[in-house]
Amino acid sequence: MRVLACVVAASILQAPAPDFSGTWRLDDAKSTVVATAGFIGLISAGVPKTLHITQPANGSVVIESQINEAHVRIYKPGLETSTPAGQGGTVTMRTKWSGQVLMSEGALKAPNGDTTSVREAVSLSADRKTLTIEVTLSAGATGKPSSSTLVYSRITDVGGCETWPTPCKRSP
Repeated sequence: MRVLACVVAASILQAPAPDFSGTWRLDDAKSTVVATAGFIGLISAGVPKTLHITQPANGSVVIESQINEAHVRIYKPGLETSTPAGQGGTVTMRTKWSGQVLMSEGALKAPNGDTTSVREAVSLSADRKTLTIEVTLSAGATGKPSSSTLVYSRITDVGGCETWPTPCKRSP
């Protein structure tokens, strides 16, 4: 009986992981974007203006940008994943839940063999309307790490595909 009480108490104290699913638009005014600390592997440089996030029942988190030529980042808590980044580079990250924050740590390996440590933290506001992603890259030649804080707002309308970064073409 005592063991059952401990298990029940532990499950009550451990809140379920937040659901990041949805479409998100970057809030430029609330974000701090440093060119050297972009969202690696989603677009060629910088940060995407729009994110689409899917969170299937298996616990993975899938983040993609609205740019068709971009890569998808897949986060699997407890596991390591790799994503192509840039022209021949790779970002490899190990992910875990730290309370309500999805934490990923790993490295970006450039085509020339240089390696940069990468840390990402993804969190959701209590009202589920704001997604915050903190990206930190290790110190490079300057000796200082670089960080960006990306603040996204939930949206329900992505506009016509003609306005997307890679516009669709309607047939006549």
